[in-house]
Amino acid sequence: MHTLHKQQQFFYPCTINLTNIKFTKKELALLDHGMQYSMQKPLKSYWTNLIMETEKAIKLLDVRIQYAFRIMATRKLRQIYNSNNVNTTHRRQLYILKCLNHKITTENAMITPADNGKTIVIIYNYEYSNKVHTFLSENNFHTIPKNPISKDQKHIQNAIHQCDLIIHKKQNKHI
Repeated sequence: MHTLHKQQQFFYPCTINLTNIKFTKKELALLDHGMQYSMQKPLKSYWTNLIMETEKAIKLLDVRIQYAFRIMATRKLRQIYNSNNVNTTHRRQLYILKCLNHKITTENAMITPADNGKTIVIIYNYEYSNKVHTFLSENNFHTIPKNPISKDQKHIQNAIHQCDLIIHKKQNKHI
């Protein structure tokens, strides 16, 4: 008889808080969506577009049934417009975001992406600066006195000017 071993999956946490800042469950839930989360837009921002797209779709139907679909669409659009659900979610998320921003700025902290996955880290500004300086010094990074890119750019520009048979002079400045 075979025994089944449950494999335990490990997921990286979405948010790592390296500060003493206390966040509410709702704030953490919003943070856990990640850095690229797009908050729900208010109804006003897409209402006109929704109406126009609905009418465009109805015009693709047979002329004899367009009127009936306009009536159904009007009822549904009124229902959406009168439901406060959409606007409430947006306002709630904005409020939570303002609270998060206030806590982070007053505590002199920052939100930054971690180096792996979609995890975000909340860290004090001075700690972040110290970690960057430590990393640079431990890995033998050093500052160079002059920007080497400007020298390379001049070489490339000279090469482009010398290739006037391949590249027209009027296009040189655009390349």
